[in-house]
Amino acid sequence: MAFDLADGERAVLSGAYRHAFFIFLALCRSAEDKAFYKVSEMALNDQLVAEERDQLLELFNYEVKRHNLEATYNLAILCSRAPYMQDIDRAEQLFIHCTQSGMIEAHLALARFYMAEGQHLPGATSDNIMRILHEGFALGSIEAAWLIARQYMTGQHAKRDDIEAFKWLFIAGRLGHEEARKQAMMIAGLQPAGSLSFVQDEALDMIDKLENRMVHWR
Repeated sequence: MAFDLADGERAVLSGAYRHAFFIFLALCRSAEDKAFYKVSEMALNDQLVAEERDQLLELFNYEVKRHNLEATYNLAILCSRAPYMQDIDRAEQLFIHCTQSGMIEAHLALARFYMAEGQHLPGATSDNIMRILHEGFALGSIEAAWLIARQYMTGQHAKRDDIEAFKWLFIAGRLGHEEARKQAMMIAGLQPAGSLSFVQDEALDMIDKLENRMVHWR
């Protein structure tokens, strides 16, 4: 009998975790990329028994050696967050490998990793975090624009700058990020009419240049 992701999802919802694991692991072995995320989600939600964790780790390590980016990315997530297989140094290496392969999600994950679990690592400098976020944006990440805006708003990993914060909020909002759009509108409403038009023009120009390079936003 052939299974698909929906079968596994239904099994998880019904609490049939052993059956769900069997389905997702089979799909992983059949090169169904989304199954790697689904079975990793089960691991993070503590829905696997010890034997299943061992099977999962064995499969992921095998797939990493085969240069499977989905497996590499999801193993990085597990190494950074799952208490029973936490390995911060390896998580960093796996995330970096994924970013070097041009994986958009990995740029966001690596930046967040340096802000949280990996904040003690040498790579967790503000300059490096901002570089990673800008690279993610250049690849088409809307969320990266939002996170860049947040750094300028809070001053956490960039010098606080209301104009830069507005620019990146405007960019993210223009590309579909609803919270960024609302915050950009709120900031604009507090300023004299037209005073931020030059910033909006700069933001639109940045979007146009990337779209001319065939960048697709997501």
